Amino acid sequence: MAKQESGLARTARLLDLVPYLTTHQGIAISELAKTFNTTVKEITDDLNTLWMCGLPGYTPLELIDLEFESGFVSIRNAETLAAPRALDRAEALSIYMGLDLLSAELGGSNSSLVSEISNLQEQLRSQLISAPQVQIEASLASELRALILRAIRRRGWLEITYHSAANDQVTKRQVAPYELSQSGSHEYLQGYCDSAKAIRNFRADRIVAVSEIADQLWPSNLVSANDEAIDYEVKVHAASRQVLEVLPQISANSTTATIQGYSAPWISRAILSLAGQVEAIAPTEIRAAVHARALAALENYH
Repeated sequence: MAKQESGLARTARLLDLVPYLTTHQGIAISELAKTFNTTVKEITDDLNTLWMCGLPGYTPLELIDLEFESGFVSIRNAETLAAPRALDRAEALSIYMGLDLLSAELGGSNSSLVSEISNLQEQLRSQLISAPQVQIEASLASELRALILRAIRRRGWLEITYHSAANDQVTKRQVAPYELSQSGSHEYLQGYCDSAKAIRNFRADRIVAVSEIADQLWPSNLVSANDEAIDYEVKVHAASRQVLEVLPQISANSTTATIQGYSAPWISRAILSLAGQVEAIAPTEIRAAVHARALAALENYH
């Protein structure tokens, strides 16, 4: 009877496989099995497992893109996977707890590895203690931030180049900035937008460029920031991490939810991006918009 492989041993091999493959592109599966002292079948099983792994987001853009059907293994998105990542608090805590489980399974059988785990936990512990409960993502270059803060102090105007998620367009806006603030893990610039004739919140990491506008005063009569809200209902088929990030009003145990939004194009694009995990129920205009976008996307494959 073949010896049963432990879960820890296989996990260790899976973790070693990715960096090894990035530096040994096109290696034969048979040679890979020999290098890792296992069988071709087990290595093939490992590759099939890795094919479903990747970075947070877990869409085809973030999953490990493996090619091994020819008998030779390559990672087609190695550059994406090699990019350095900063851990947020939740990720650091998950790794810390996982290391606890590994240490408990090892016991005293491998003192050097236990010592390394302890050192890594100590580094994570210092990050968890010092990190704020909500971390702000690096969003604005220092020179852009300086221009915005100076305009706020001087009560001046700015022209910003902005990528709008609502319509997926890059536009230029003339804005009278009021403040930089945080909401969740993002930073926002709040200001009066001349083209919208209303107060708008601009996500800082979507501001592409900033320039000052001379000799223009702040508007004296502000239009209300509250556009007409759109209430829409969705059916939740899978409350995945991606769903909770795109639509944070949904809770992990939701089956349906009524959400309020302010842009019909953004709502339909957001629902469609969740690939069937969330279904638009009402109003009929939103449901029809999602249906039309889905049909248009399918047409591209014909």
